[in-house]
Amino acid sequence: LKIIWQLSVGQSPERLNVSEGQNVTMSCNYSSAVNSLHWYRQEPGERPALLLMLFGKGNNIQEPNFRGDHEPEQKRSSLHIRGCELENAARYFCAVDAQ
Repeated sequence: LKIIWQLSVGQSPERLNVSEGQNVTMSCNYSSAVNSLHWYRQEPGERPALLLMLFGKGNNIQEPNFRGDHEPEQKRSSLHIRGCELENAARYFCAVDAQ
C-alpha cells in the first residue's frame, strides 16, 4: 500500500513596492490541516531567518511592528508589518509543518 499525500501552499501578493511608513499585509493559504505555520524573512545574500511561528488560532508577535494571524479553519495566515522601514526590505515567505 502506497499513500501519496500532497499539500499545497500559496502566497500573495508575489511582490510589493512599499513606501516608508506604509502598513503591509501578506497572506499564506494552504490546502490541508497543519501543526504549525512559520513565516520567514530572507534578506539579500542571507539565509532565511524565522520571523514568526504560529500554532492553532490566534496572533503571535515576535518583533515590534510584526504581527502574524493564523486561521486554521480557513487554512490561511497573514503577516502584518506596521510602519515599514527601509530595513524591512526582504523576501518574506511562509512554510507549514503538516500533520
